[in-house]
Amino acid sequence: MRSRKTHAAAWAAYAVMACVHMAALAANLPGLALATKALIAPLLIVVVLSALPRRQPTARWLTLALVLAFLNDVVPGFTPWSHGLDPLLFMLALAVYAITLAPHWVRELDGLHLLLAIPYGGVVIGLFLACAGGAGPLLPLLVVYAIVLAAVAFLSAGVNPLTWIGGTLLLFSSSVLGMSWFLPGAWIPQSDLWVMGSYLTGQALLVLGILRTVSARRWAPEPAGASLVIVEG
Repeated sequence: MRSRKTHAAAWAAYAVMACVHMAALAANLPGLALATKALIAPLLIVVVLSALPRRQPTARWLTLALVLAFLNDVVPGFTPWSHGLDPLLFMLALAVYAITLAPHWVRELDGLHLLLAIPYGGVVIGLFLACAGGAGPLLPLLVVYAIVLAAVAFLSAGVNPLTWIGGTLLLFSSSVLGMSWFLPGAWIPQSDLWVMGSYLTGQALLVLGILRTVSARRWAPEPAGASLVIVEG
């Protein structure tokens, strides 16, 4: 499946689909918004599999994270029993992103990366303290969600600038989502636009940043044209 053209086409389709989805949200077209949202993660899966060998661990982990993200995107819109499942699916996707980032973080580790990650801990602790009182029976899930979110933000800050920005945007998106899940009555103007805009951009940058770290990427060499060499005695 590895192909430079397929890879470029998948990124272009992702950009178009993301723009259409945001326009559908702004225009209050729930049917179109749901349909375009369901295509977001599959397009990123094509991006990954068109760039990396399927047997490579990074490709496998990234694909699993995107499959979980896809389930989180579509389950709330297509099933009536998704209460409590939304944060679980998204938390699992974030956990797999953390597993994907960890070896690249270790390889690029330096003191500056640790300093960059410190503010994220404060954000996650603040989110937990704000939501803990309203979480009720979901409090254990909130604890794990906060830990996983902190891990993703921390690890993404230490790989490269693309993962750093992507992880920051996912932290913002996940924090707003966490408030809607665990803090009853929380309201942020235009929250759908803020959440999806940061989610779509953040996830794309995170995937792109991770792909940039893989030394064995990308595409198989283009086949050279056959040549005929005649040696005269």
